[in-house]
Amino acid sequence: MFAYSGENLTKRLRSEAFRAILRQEINYFEQPKHSTGVLCTRLATEASATQGVSGIRFGFFCQNFVSIGMGIIVGFVFSWQLTLLMIAFFPATIIGTYLQICVTAAFERKDQKFIEDAGKVIVETIQNIRTVAQLTKETHFYNEYSHLLDIIYRSPDYGKAIEAAQRIFELLNRKPMINNESNDGDEVPNFSGQLEFDGAYFIYPNRPESIILRNFRLNIKADQKIALVGKSGCGKSTTIQLIERFYDANIGRLLADSKDVRSLNLQWYRSQISIVSQEPILFDMSIRENIAYGDNSRKDIPLDEIIEAAKNSNIHNFIQNLPNGYETNCGPKGIQLSGGQKQRIAIARALIRNPKILLLDEATSALDSESEKLVQEALDRAQVNRTSITVAHRLSTIQKADMICVMHNGIIVEHGTHEELFALGGRYYRLVQGKLK
Repeated sequence: MFAYSGENLTKRLRSEAFRAILRQEINYFEQPKHSTGVLCTRLATEASATQGVSGIRFGFFCQNFVSIGMGIIVGFVFSWQLTLLMIAFFPATIIGTYLQICVTAAFERKDQKFIEDAGKVIVETIQNIRTVAQLTKETHFYNEYSHLLDIIYRSPDYGKAIEAAQRIFELLNRKPMINNESNDGDEVPNFSGQLEFDGAYFIYPNRPESIILRNFRLNIKADQKIALVGKSGCGKSTTIQLIERFYDANIGRLLADSKDVRSLNLQWYRSQISIVSQEPILFDMSIRENIAYGDNSRKDIPLDEIIEAAKNSNIHNFIQNLPNGYETNCGPKGIQLSGGQKQRIAIARALIRNPKILLLDEATSALDSESEKLVQEALDRAQVNRTSITVAHRLSTIQKADMICVMHNGIIVEHGTHEELFALGGRYYRLVQGKLK
């Protein structure tokens, strides 16, 4: 009973603590006290520490204590000589307790493999939390982690249990500013992908001295191709993160089809968006699984749909020539693949969910010219019949945009087509002369 109680307590605490981490807002993970190492340690050690008050060792303690007490009572009732004889067996009882602890330690070593696998899920999920949140895969990773916890755990010292439990319950009770798992709020029927920033001001919580966006206003029509350009730090990538609702504007609003995004069902809203970033994150699994991860609305994605997405991303022929084809493992963070190959797989993953809004954040900036051409062709196809917002430092990436917005100090100072802005001879003209770098 004690063993089952301790195991069940540890499993539940670890699972619920992991789920509590997944629902925190992005800013939570940017604080040093919530670094990957700290959170992993909290899950790996502090949850199991609570077994000190309910697990096997506590059961052993109670069992031995009761045995000794009953023996002494029986001895005094029947004979003091018998009592002395019972006391003589105390060393044997202590040795037996020690042997029980050794047996428990042996089970602990057997469990270590499962704990390492669970730790791998934790680290990969937390390190890639932006991608997990954008793909709305929180429940998937929660279920995978919980499954690995169906094992026997060791129980630590009682003295550590109270403090560890306090830290775990502090995490469980924390209310995130943006709940990544929330299904509350509205869904927009026939969502078109129209977006509007209405006087948005934004300051990163960890950098309160810097105003990133100032009275930011931008109206993006459905199926329109928008490009954001400007020097580093002007707020381009911040705009992308606000659209994904990793953060909320401090003042002002972001509207999606004329509805404040804060009133929308967050899981549904993010399912309407796909992003391709400068450093695409691939998980340590097959190419097929990585592409299928893009669509969270279905459990099993037909292979023909995955192949179609790969063809539209200029990566199908490469995959076909691999020994294991679509079952080829990408390795941790896609280490088995080149930058261009990872990028095209990320585009396929973005397309598989058929998003209404496509975000391209420096998607070609880290590629060589040959890879850039293949990726850019795939991106051009991906932007057809959907709203797209591109952040880029390369002129070739944004020339075909319906509207180019030049940002400076958190506001849009110029907007128009490439030809219009170039003829204006202003800030965009100077950026082009410097190749937008």
